[in-house]
Amino acid sequence: MGKTSSVATVFLDANIFKFSAIKKHVYLPKRQDIIWGPFVHETNVYEPYTVNSLDKVTSEILRKDSILLAMAAFAGISGKLKFYYHREVEQETCGLPGMTTASGRFFECPLEEVADPEDAYSRILYGGGKHYKAHTQDFLSNIRNPRYLEIAKVTGAYQGKDKPLNLNQALDAFHIWCAESAGIEYFMTMDYKLKKVVERSKLQSSVQITTPSQLLQTTVPQMGLFGGFSFLWKGVRFAKKNTKFQSRSGWK
Repeated sequence: MGKTSSVATVFLDANIFKFSAIKKHVYLPKRQDIIWGPFVHETNVYEPYTVNSLDKVTSEILRKDSILLAMAAFAGISGKLKFYYHREVEQETCGLPGMTTASGRFFECPLEEVADPEDAYSRILYGGGKHYKAHTQDFLSNIRNPRYLEIAKVTGAYQGKDKPLNLNQALDAFHIWCAESAGIEYFMTMDYKLKKVVERSKLQSSVQITTPSQLLQTTVPQMGLFGGFSFLWKGVRFAKKNTKFQSRSGWK
């Protein structure tokens, strides 16, 4: 995938999907007395609720970037940015809670899938008496591409010769490698430690590691004066609608 327009291209880290799963439809227990003839039984009755996951976020940085994720998604919906992912990101997020929430997949922003960084590959996903994460670790530990191994050392995945890579850091390295290979400009993440590690290293990359707030600070001025103000006005309204709601009974 090569850059075909002036619209900035952004690869989504797996944690972006996690933090954009803000609106959740759940059933919560409520104690209630049930009268059965002469007997009274106390039991749980499950009622529908709409839950705002931001209510449990105590970090101001995480709260801010979680809200700005909605604005970034609106930039994709309105054609101001283009967002990409690799199927390994989809595989990584399938086990995370809230992936089928009412927020949609990254607020229902259009996403495009990038090709494999090397020739198309096949690998084991499930079965064989192993947890799916073990299969992923085996797959990543057997990649011998020099560029991937270089990035893996920077992210902290490398543990020594003939030893399996640290899974989470190896996934970070693989996703950055995917973004590089696809010619994408930005790698958006909410893993602040990963961003610091890459920036402090001597790794030379065509991909800029960025947070949601930094991405918007960089790209909104590129929209021009009128375009930037128009986007901010509409983007703030979109973000408020999708993040500033109250948890309440019933599915709203």
